[in-house]
Amino acid sequence: MGIFSGKLSGAGKIICLAVGIFLITGSLVIAATPETEKPMVENFPVHDSIKPNVAFWTDMFTRYTRSQGVIHDARNLDRIYGVISLDTARTRTAEKNNKKKKKAALEAHKKILLNLASGKLPRSQKEKKMAGLFPSKAGPEHFKQAVRELRIQTGLAGQFKEGLIRSGAVIEKFKEIFNSHGLPIDLVYLPCVESSFDFTAYSKFGAAGIWQFTRGTGKRYMKIGYVVDQRRDPFISTQSAALLLKRNYTKLREWPLAITAYNHGLNGMVRAKKQKGGYENIFNTFQGRSFKFASRNFYSEFLAARYVAKNYKKYFGNLVFQKPIPFTPFTTKGYLPAKALAQSLNLDIQTIKTLNPALRKPVFDGRKYIPKGFELRLPDTITHDTITRIAAGLSKKKQKPSKFHRVQKGDTAGAIARIHSVPLKDLILANGLSRRATVYIGQNLRIPVQDEIRTPKKQTIPESSAPMPLKIQQPKIQQLKTQPLKTQPLKTQPGESPQSEPQPPKIPPLENTVPPGTAVAKPLPGGTQTRAIPILEEPDINLEIVTSNLKIQKTYIKNKNLVGIIRVASEETLGHYADWLQIPTQKIRTLNNFPYGKSISIDQKIIIPLKTTKPERFEELRYEHHKEIEEDFFESFFIGSVEIYEIKNGDTIWSLCINELEMPPWLLKKFNPAIDFNSLQPLQKISYPIISKRL
Repeated sequence: MGIFSGKLSGAGKIICLAVGIFLITGSLVIAATPETEKPMVENFPVHDSIKPNVAFWTDMFTRYTRSQGVIHDARNLDRIYGVISLDTARTRTAEKNNKKKKKAALEAHKKILLNLASGKLPRSQKEKKMAGLFPSKAGPEHFKQAVRELRIQTGLAGQFKEGLIRSGAVIEKFKEIFNSHGLPIDLVYLPCVESSFDFTAYSKFGAAGIWQFTRGTGKRYMKIGYVVDQRRDPFISTQSAALLLKRNYTKLREWPLAITAYNHGLNGMVRAKKQKGGYENIFNTFQGRSFKFASRNFYSEFLAARYVAKNYKKYFGNLVFQKPIPFTPFTTKGYLPAKALAQSLNLDIQTIKTLNPALRKPVFDGRKYIPKGFELRLPDTITHDTITRIAAGLSKKKQKPSKFHRVQKGDTAGAIARIHSVPLKDLILANGLSRRATVYIGQNLRIPVQDEIRTPKKQTIPESSAPMPLKIQQPKIQQLKTQPLKTQPLKTQPGESPQSEPQPPKIPPLENTVPPGTAVAKPLPGGTQTRAIPILEEPDINLEIVTSNLKIQKTYIKNKNLVGIIRVASEETLGHYADWLQIPTQKIRTLNNFPYGKSISIDQKIIIPLKTTKPERFEELRYEHHKEIEEDFFESFFIGSVEIYEIKNGDTIWSLCINELEMPPWLLKKFNPAIDFNSLQPLQKISYPIISKRL
C-alpha cells in the first residue's frame, strides 16, 4: 500500500467537497485545521536508527515534487546520489519518457558503483561525490550491495498538500472515531501515507479507499460486494481502520509494530517480533521474504506525515481546507432505481453518486438497484418526508439479477442474444464486442438487463489512458526434458498472503461500433454467425469480459444431497464459497477432506454442497465477485502494451505477480488463457501487460 498521486480533477473536487456531507446532519461544521501539538513520544517513538528515514520522507512530502526523481539507497535513506527532472504532463508519452529517464539514471549510477567496487578510483565530480557518501573504509562488497539497493523516489509534495486540503472535510470526524475507541488521535494522519486522502484511491492488488483495505481484510469489518463497497465510504472505513489498528496493538503491544502491521500484515509482524523482538531490532535486522522497502519504511512515513500535517504552515503556508457539508440520511425500505430517484428529486445522478461513494458503478448505469436497508445520503435541502414519499412510489421488491453466458463450442453472438431474448446490439455494447461480434470459447458474456444505460466505447487509442483491445499471440510452450518448476499453490486463504521467439502482440484499433438498425437476434454481416473460436487461436483480449471458468461443471447426489464440482479461479477462497453458499467454511473442508489451514490452488477441483443455495444463484454471486474486481481495476488502470516474459527456475504465479511483474494473478491469467500456471517450465514464454495508472 502506497501513496497515490494525481492532480485534483473536476470530479475529484466534487468528491472532496461532498464527502464532508457525512459529518453532520442539519448544519454546517467548519473543519478545524490540523493543530500543532507536542509529539506523543510514549505512543510514537522516533528511534535513532529511523531518524534518517523520517527525514527522507519529510523531504519527499515537502521539498520534492512530481517533477523530481530522487536517486537514493533503499537501505540508507540519507545516501542520496542525485536528482533527475521528470515530465509532469498527464500523458502516456510523458509517463513512458519518465520510465526511460529513470532506467537510464539507474544504469548510470550502477556503472559508477560497479567501477568503485572493482577498485577504480573516482575521476569525475559525480564519481567523487558518490564515493564520498560511503565510509572511508568501504570495500567492494559495500559498493556491490549499493548496486542492489539503488532506487528512485518521485517527489510527493504536491500530492501531500492536496491531501491535506481534502482531509479538512473528514479529519475532525476521524478524530472523534479514534477517540471513541481509546486510540491515539494522531492515527488520523495515516491516510496521508496510504492515499493522500484520495477517496477514489485503488491499488493494483485491489486495495480501495483512503485506508486502502484489501478485500480479504475489509470483509472482516465491512460489506464488500458488487452493489456496495464500504471501503470507499470514508467514515465506515475509518471505523474499520480503528478496529484493525486496535487489534494490531492488542497483539503487538507497541505502536511502531502495530502501524507496520497495517501494511505488512498482523501475522507477519507477529512472526517478526518472535524472531527479533522490538521494532528497532526488526527495522535494523529483519529479512522477511515480504518485508521489503514499503513495509520497512511504513512507520517512518507515518511519523513524517504526522509531523508535516501538524506543522503544515511551516511547509505550505496557509491552506484553505475542504469543509463538511450537511446531508439528510434515509434508510431504504426497498430497492430503488438510482436514475428514477434522481429525476424524481430533481437531482443530477452524479450528486447521489458523489454523496454515496459506497455504491458501485452497476447502481448508476442501471444494472442494479440501490439495495434495501442502505443508508442513503441526500442533500439536506430535501426533507426526510419528501424522500420517504418519493421512495415509496419507486420501491422494488427484488434486486436485479446478474446473468452471464459462458461461451461454448458452436455458439455465436446472434444465437446467444436469441437464447436470452436480448437485442444483439445490447449484447455487443454490454461486452465491448468488436464490429464482427467475435466470441471465444470460455468467455463469460454479460447479459444486459432492462433499463441498463449502455454507451459505445471510443474507438481511438489516444494520448490519454483509454483501455485498449489487445490481440495476443499465445507464446508457444517449449517442450523441455527438464523437470517442471517447483510450484506452490496460490495461497487464497484470508490473511495469506518455444523454440521460436514470440513477438509482442500488436494492439489494433477498437471496432466496437454497431451498424444502424441492428434488431433483436439479427446477425451482423459476416460476424454474428461465426462460431465461437477456441481460446488457442490467438484470441483478442477483451478487458470487459470475465474469462475465468465460473460455471458449476457437474452436479450429482452424494449422501442424499445435491453437490457440485467447480474449479478454483484466481481471487477465490473457501471463505468466498462459504459466503455464497451461506454455510460454514468447515462444511466445505469436510466434504473435500481438507485439513484446517490447507490452501487451495488455481484450477483445483472443489466439491461444494448445494442444499441451501441454488446452483444458478451460486454462479451469479461468483460472477459478480469477479466482475467487481475487474471493473474496479480497469476504472483505475489501463493497459498500454503487452510484453513477453521468459520463465525462470523457481517462478510461480504468486512470485511472478507479487515480486516480478506487480499485477494481480487474475490479470496475468487473462493474458495467458492457455497457460497452466501450476506446471510452469524454465524458458517458457508468457505474455504480460504493462499497467499504467489512469491520469
